[in-house]
Amino acid sequence: MTTLFIAIPETFVASLAGLALLGALSSGLAGAMAEESEREAGVITFLMTASGVSFFGVGSAFWGLIAGVAAYAILVWRRKPQRAAP
Repeated sequence: MTTLFIAIPETFVASLAGLALLGALSSGLAGAMAEESEREAGVITFLMTASGVSFFGVGSAFWGLIAGVAAYAILVWRRKPQRAAP
């Protein structure tokens, strides 16, 4: 089996690996989009992480988490009902 993968071009092996990960990606996205209150934060986290941006030498996975947590905190704060003052 190893000899077979060594003989196959690298781009084909990378394509096979990408196809193998489609199931995990789709189930992860479905789980992130399940809760309506967390949907926007999940999308922001995914897009930031998938963008591949890098600031100050720190990769997109970290910035995706930071953006997602910040978006979730802002959305929860905005949706919280305002209590009337006595």
